[in-house]
Amino acid sequence: MEMRDFFTDLLELDSPWSVKEVAAKERVDVHLECGQTARFPCPLCGLSCPVCGCSPQKTWRHLDTCGKITWLHAGLPVVECPEHGKQQLPAPWAHADCPATLAFERWVTRLAEDFGDTKKAARFAGVEYALIRRILRRAASSGRRPAGARDSSLAPPSVEDIGGFGLAIPACGSSPQLNLFAQNDMSLVNRGIQAFKNLELEKAVELFEKHRSVYPKGYDISSRLAAAEFLLLGIWEAPAESSARAAYLCRLWDSFEDFVGADGIGRETFGAEIKGAFFARVIEAAESAAPAEGPSFLPGDIPLGYVLLQAGRYEEAILSLQNCIPKMPQSAALYGYLGDAYRGRGDYEVARRCYREACLIDPAAIDWRHLHDKDLRELKQDLLLEYGFDPELAQAWLPSHARIDGLFERKVVRIHDGLKEMVDEYLALEKTLSKEKSPLLAAKLFFRGMVLCENRENLKFIKTIDLIHVRRIMKQANPDLFDEFLERIVGWKG
Repeated sequence: MEMRDFFTDLLELDSPWSVKEVAAKERVDVHLECGQTARFPCPLCGLSCPVCGCSPQKTWRHLDTCGKITWLHAGLPVVECPEHGKQQLPAPWAHADCPATLAFERWVTRLAEDFGDTKKAARFAGVEYALIRRILRRAASSGRRPAGARDSSLAPPSVEDIGGFGLAIPACGSSPQLNLFAQNDMSLVNRGIQAFKNLELEKAVELFEKHRSVYPKGYDISSRLAAAEFLLLGIWEAPAESSARAAYLCRLWDSFEDFVGADGIGRETFGAEIKGAFFARVIEAAESAAPAEGPSFLPGDIPLGYVLLQAGRYEEAILSLQNCIPKMPQSAALYGYLGDAYRGRGDYEVARRCYREACLIDPAAIDWRHLHDKDLRELKQDLLLEYGFDPELAQAWLPSHARIDGLFERKVVRIHDGLKEMVDEYLALEKTLSKEKSPLLAAKLFFRGMVLCENRENLKFIKTIDLIHVRRIMKQANPDLFDEFLERIVGWKG
């Protein structure tokens, strides 16, 4: 069998994709190409469009072939849509912006689970640790592929059903066959989407239902219709009293996010479209019931600053949250919201300091579902595997990892800035740990030990703490992380 035919079968390629060339020496390089006469759906509207070019060559790591590292190379098709212009299509064998194939991702996920250690899995697979973490994040968020399912990631079907229009398009570009309801009329849908964005929910529902009635096999509007109906019903049931209404709407938003995310309806898309208008309505309800100086909290201890933050009014959110903190100085959630507000304003360093303060109080009390810092959210997800899929333990260790990874800066604490109070708190926690042997408490103590070690020049004025003993406790709690701390933060190499 010719090498190109072998890899065509191995990769389960169908037209319009084919193997152009294979080079096999120290490694295997498989070059793929797409037929220039093919037609594909526009990724934005689903309209069948001709290929008008291709992207620069991209490369993906694939499963090894006969013990040799294998790479796929291809330029991705670009289609010309009459409404959206030129659009590059995703690779059918890989997730967007991932330098590995779906098959390789599944293998690495199983490998990491078998090892129970992402770093060992990275070394075994011969890839960067960051790539393993990225793959595991995606696997955890999207769920596993069912066992025994056919790997169709490299086999795009020869006939496509474009966006539910009932439009059958042979991959090589022969004449499409349209059925009676295949009209690509999006006018009702677009008007409904605009009404949805404006929070004109009754109008949105009416337009979506009309589109579905007129074009039963047209663009599938069921997800948007369900989202609009959910919010419409929730708002109808809101209490009439203004302050209670504002707090209710905040809880409704959380329920809405859960609803649109539960079945993959589109939490990120639908939430982003409507969030500003929704929280503007919450603010109206809060302000109509507020005294002249404005409330700090809504019923249920919901800070008004959180509402302003979600509405994108960052300057007002910062002032409101700063006013709340003296009333609840041990609220990790407040510091997390304040970090988000600074981040929204573009003050990323100040934001990270706020997140660090929130973690010093209690990482588990941060509102992670709304946290704006993607790096911290991803680190939280990464640590699940490292700590046995125990979310509480992963959260407890997150601030120490964030400091070692450079997400958090050194916390400078001077004598008059609360260093003695921090030492007293550390000693009290150490005493409790000696009695309870709690892994969560050990993680909390480790991070405080890091802070104290990084303020050793000021600790000479405090005689109640012994840094040698602090480091001993840290090493007992997490030897590997302690070694990383010494090497990457303190600068000591073993």
